[in-house]
Amino acid sequence: MSEPQTLQAPKADVELASNANPIEVKADPAPKHDVDAVASSIGLDLGVKGPLGIDASAKVDARLASDRVRDREIRQWSPDWVQYDEYYRPIILNPYHERVRIVYIYDYQPRIVWIPPLARAVLDVAQFAAYSFTAVVDTAANLVNAAVATAVNVAVGSFFGGGYIPAVGLPLPPPPPPVLRYDNVPVLVNYSNARYEPFRVRRIVDVGDDPRFGERKVLLDGATPAWGVWTQTSSGERQFEVHKTQQYPGLDDPQEAPLPGDYQLRLASDETSSGMSGRDIFLYVAAGVTVALGFGAIALALLLGRRRPQH
Repeated sequence: MSEPQTLQAPKADVELASNANPIEVKADPAPKHDVDAVASSIGLDLGVKGPLGIDASAKVDARLASDRVRDREIRQWSPDWVQYDEYYRPIILNPYHERVRIVYIYDYQPRIVWIPPLARAVLDVAQFAAYSFTAVVDTAANLVNAAVATAVNVAVGSFFGGGYIPAVGLPLPPPPPPVLRYDNVPVLVNYSNARYEPFRVRRIVDVGDDPRFGERKVLLDGATPAWGVWTQTSSGERQFEVHKTQQYPGLDDPQEAPLPGDYQLRLASDETSSGMSGRDIFLYVAAGVTVALGFGAIALALLLGRRRPQH
């Protein structure tokens, strides 16, 4: 069983936030400069050419080149900090003494919600779907100067929409349709440049086929979004094969990258990588590909030099 890394908070603060009166929030589409501010606080450069300012094939390499991003472990926002009210609307807890920013995509547009310290916010998300979000816990420096700030904690979480307050005189909204949940499931991460040994998670929530990004979308341990296909192990056990994940929901698109939650991964048929985090393994693979390309370029240059015609 691979345990994900989650954000931690004192139990007393979690209870205090859980008992706070929910703040009603209806997030409008976020202006670009607000989205840029969130990205800046976690070391991302959104630029001007798409979600991350770069082509999809170069996103991972550009991210790995950023020391601020490389040194930060993306953890999980505890599923226990996501609740629902009597109208089936999601409630996000903030068990910290600092404000928390929640970034997610709703109706194809980014939304940003500020949650005050030791409070909780109820979101107006009427369309039923699984929504993943990036949570940023800010320090005082973040609030003063976002251009040079470094976020203390960054985590990925998920919630379900579909709840709403009915008009006066109408009955309560029907409960959202049930989703499939599987416990103690093996997971196989299979990327185009690396394949990892299977590991187990405590549960997988299957949210169905994703019409926007394709394949099947699931939530590892109810929090980390992943896209791929259901397969079977050699013994016939149900297994999920991951092809993409999303490190910063609301800021980037699904791609091949380390899994939020910093799951412990091990390269297939590699006895030396046991116990390394998924982030470290991914960095080593990317470095190996870069070195291989460099040697290939040198060999090609030597070969062309030998074939140069004599005068």
